[in-house]
Amino acid sequence: MALSNPSGATHYHPTLYTRENIASLDWPPTADGDYARRYLLPMMDDPQKYIRNVHNTQLMIAKVDDVVIPITVTDFHPDNTYTCSPYSHYVSYGGFEEVHHLNMPLVETLIKAIMVPAAWFFRYTELDKVVYVNNYLLSTNLYPSITAAQFEVLCEALTVWFPDRVIVFRSVDKRKNPLVYDVLKQKNFEMVLSRQVWYMDAAEASRTRQYKEDARVLRRHGYEIVEGKDLSDDELRRAVQLYNLLYLEKYSYFNPQFTFEFLRLARNEEILHLRALRRDGRVNAVMGFFIRDGAMTQPLFGYDTSLPQEEGLYRLLTLITLQEGLKRNLLVHASGGVGKFKKIRGGKSVIEYNAVFAKHLPPRKQLPWKLLKVIGELAIPYFQKNDF
Repeated sequence: MALSNPSGATHYHPTLYTRENIASLDWPPTADGDYARRYLLPMMDDPQKYIRNVHNTQLMIAKVDDVVIPITVTDFHPDNTYTCSPYSHYVSYGGFEEVHHLNMPLVETLIKAIMVPAAWFFRYTELDKVVYVNNYLLSTNLYPSITAAQFEVLCEALTVWFPDRVIVFRSVDKRKNPLVYDVLKQKNFEMVLSRQVWYMDAAEASRTRQYKEDARVLRRHGYEIVEGKDLSDDELRRAVQLYNLLYLEKYSYFNPQFTFEFLRLARNEEILHLRALRRDGRVNAVMGFFIRDGAMTQPLFGYDTSLPQEEGLYRLLTLITLQEGLKRNLLVHASGGVGKFKKIRGGKSVIEYNAVFAKHLPPRKQLPWKLLKVIGELAIPYFQKNDF
């Protein structure tokens, strides 16, 4: 039987679905509901088939009226992707790997010395015993259209469903989802730094000198832009390789490790709108985006890093992204990183948070999040100053 909110405080009755009762879910006849069905149903049994480094994680679905929200319930695993593991996010990736980008050897040595006991502390206090809400297991999770009342009821139900776990809403910021931010603050969620992200107004970006120069580079290099439906299985395998070259080998293996099955699902069910750059019969770059509530974001980006930098493949993928946003009149969520690159193309930064509720748990379980909040508050000015 599906679990419902016992309070009966409103006419909304949030319901929780697992793989055992998912067949009883009446999917909403909305664009967001249909997208959730196409994306989440295949993943319910085995998320690892699609994202290789999802370990010790169960995918669930909360439904409030006509809104469907994916939930991941995770326990610690050392190789988990950061999209389901706060330990991988803040310790393995952010604490041990990201410090290399500082290019300050003495500071790097100091941070690593601090991180060793910190890592033990976060393991001891069970940082990874969490429920991530609105989690599609992607780097960025856009929020569906939702009312304040629906969102409030969902927040109340979560501590009833998961009385022994920290509740975390991913990808919360003031720019695109102020309602979500405000309701969570009213519900006494703590805003803990996740990262700095960039938004780009496609129409504004198209008027910049850099956009026009990027368009000239695309024409000069003679790439054909290929839509997902026209990509063969072999080209999808190539797309996985290109993503891996950039996001895994160059950045971190704690990023989601997409499989061929994920790319095939993306193409066949359009859970991502795929675009590739092909020249002389070979795909050298790929991106994939999805759309929700007036915004788009690109969790799939990759290119052949062995090609000369003069090819400008990253800038060409960004150009395609902006062209797609312009065509659809969408706000572009350009994720985090390479801030200076995005800034000269009209990007504007905003702090993204993990919104955390742990007040229903013993002090030992609350402590790591309090510590992370303090560290985050100290780090935010540095992020903003350096355009991370």
